[in-house]
Amino acid sequence: MNPIDRLHPAVQFHIVNSLGWPRLRALQEQSLGPILDGDHALLIAPTAGGKTEAAVLPVLSRMISEDWRGISVLYICPIKALLNNLESRLSRLTGLLGRTTQLWHGDVSAGDKRRAERELPDVLLTTPESLEGMLLGFRRDHRRLLGAVRCVIVDELHAFAGDDRGWHVLALLERIQGICGRDPQRIGLSATVGRPRALLDWFAGHADGARTLVQIEAPPAQADVKVDFVGSLGNAAIVISQLHRGEKRLVFVDSRSRVEDLSQALRARGVNVFVSHAALSADLRRQAEQAFAEGQNCVIVATSTLELGLDVGDLDRVIQIDAPGSVASFLQRMGRTGRREGARRNTLFLATHDSGLLGALAVVSLFQQGYIEPVEAPPWPMHILVQQLFATLFERRLEVDEREFAAMLGRVPEFRACLADVWPAAIDFLCAGGWLQRDGGTLALGLQGESRFRGKRLADLCVSFDSPRTFAVLLGNKHLGDIDPLTLGAGRDGPRILALNGRSWRVTSVEWDRGQVYVEPAEERGRSQWISEARGASRALAQEVRRILEEEAVPSDDLLTQRSRERLAELREEVGHTLEASPLRRDDGSFDWWNYAGIANNILLAAKVHAAGGHCKAVDSFGIRVSIDAEKLEAAGGWRGIEALEVEGLTFGTTPLKFSDLLPDGLVARVLLKRTLAEAAR
Repeated sequence: MNPIDRLHPAVQFHIVNSLGWPRLRALQEQSLGPILDGDHALLIAPTAGGKTEAAVLPVLSRMISEDWRGISVLYICPIKALLNNLESRLSRLTGLLGRTTQLWHGDVSAGDKRRAERELPDVLLTTPESLEGMLLGFRRDHRRLLGAVRCVIVDELHAFAGDDRGWHVLALLERIQGICGRDPQRIGLSATVGRPRALLDWFAGHADGARTLVQIEAPPAQADVKVDFVGSLGNAAIVISQLHRGEKRLVFVDSRSRVEDLSQALRARGVNVFVSHAALSADLRRQAEQAFAEGQNCVIVATSTLELGLDVGDLDRVIQIDAPGSVASFLQRMGRTGRREGARRNTLFLATHDSGLLGALAVVSLFQQGYIEPVEAPPWPMHILVQQLFATLFERRLEVDEREFAAMLGRVPEFRACLADVWPAAIDFLCAGGWLQRDGGTLALGLQGESRFRGKRLADLCVSFDSPRTFAVLLGNKHLGDIDPLTLGAGRDGPRILALNGRSWRVTSVEWDRGQVYVEPAEERGRSQWISEARGASRALAQEVRRILEEEAVPSDDLLTQRSRERLAELREEVGHTLEASPLRRDDGSFDWWNYAGIANNILLAAKVHAAGGHCKAVDSFGIRVSIDAEKLEAAGGWRGIEALEVEGLTFGTTPLKFSDLLPDGLVARVLLKRTLAEAAR
């Protein structure tokens, strides 16, 4: 039996006659059976592998065959731009079958949301944060809204699973399960990752029902990859402006400030350039992405926002400034190219500094060895449990049964471990601080909790990560985007010129209390800043950099340009001493301890130096700089003794914890330690 014959006849008809497809792709065909059978599934394929339709077509078939009504399908994405991009495709598919799709996120008007509540769509496109916002209001009839959910599709699952947003998603699914009284079918869509079975188990291993992994391997590595050393962002602009003229080029830069700098430099050289990053307004991003998709002989400069499945049309070239943070990220970015018949995937790395060159070479070397990072959720999400406790209070009229809450989220193994270990101490802390009140087995909102989360501050519970404060930039009434207030502190004695959307803007006035900046176009070169969280390199990447410097990993001749080959040879001479016995004493009496162990291991090493009575001056992925007097060093048993020390907690990790003020300090230190140890072990 042909798998497509299992689809509802109406779905079969529209695949052939409305969509005009002569056949399904391999992933779409292989996904039909498991999804139609109701299995929880993880669908993995390279970029542009047809993952969305692979999930949606059999789900719509079930919707019609089983007569699902109300909001029966939740489609969750990590970013609003991806939802906006998908809406027209999914609206068309559902419309062909007499069903409806509706967006629900922060940019959707209150009127559209009220209409969706009155006339429930069949498919709701949303983010975890907007879904949380829907649940928080106890005046809403949650059972009417979400009681009919039969399937949850999580797009770009790998983008969630590696941080606390993944735990937020799992918690939301457990709460929805409590509302609808059944385990909705879970379908995850992901780019290629290491250890995909573990990702599926994390996503659905605790849910009732069978689980199926459907994976389409990428074809053999037929890719054109080149690494060039250009030495500065200005030089990168010169190369981009002169290379591949007449073609569509997507340039990735892992910093919004540098995106703006490069865009201005390209525009000054007459390049038709567009910009995309999270600090731009939704309208500007949408206009830029649409114009780029429809244009030719143009460049779009973007952060990782365009790494995900946004449709920007057929690309000719991907250019990476310096190095992405992982092999998986490189694969997804390169996968934007080579979609046309006869075209090859390609990426040109332009290294603007030495670490960018070494990072690019390490990423490519690991890729050529077939290595891809596994996606692993950070352990011990105690702060997410606290967030979910307060969110559940606001969902349930400010009271919740403690045992019921533990049973609801305790189905997730990592939550269950936290609840069994230190949860009672966390609850005692919240009650003692006035955040909660306890009456027998019932928890209620305390005065401190009411002060923290009531009114507009309730929105803070919707988000599982910290976002720095930003100011809105306005040209008249038009919202251009948002900047960090730090940008406004520069040049107080003269005109303040901002950079946004690849253009310069002169500040005309600032409303500090409202967080608004009014601007007008400027000719001078602008500059903007945003606080970023640079996480540093993993152990695998840092060790690969060492192998390259030691010439154990030798880049092929066709990978390097003459400039990058010469600079690599110079670097091997310049930093050769860092590969020898370490730590190395500096002239000022401090020590450079080179180990190429990755950022997490070096955070741990810095904590051990502190425990021995020393002081750490700097930490990066390749080593630390420390000062410690001879007596303390000897008392610790020397450098090897420091390495062998155990620490009981950390005051900082690779990623900060939101809601950490709702946990005892000692517990926060333990969570940070567990997470850093887990990352160091990868």
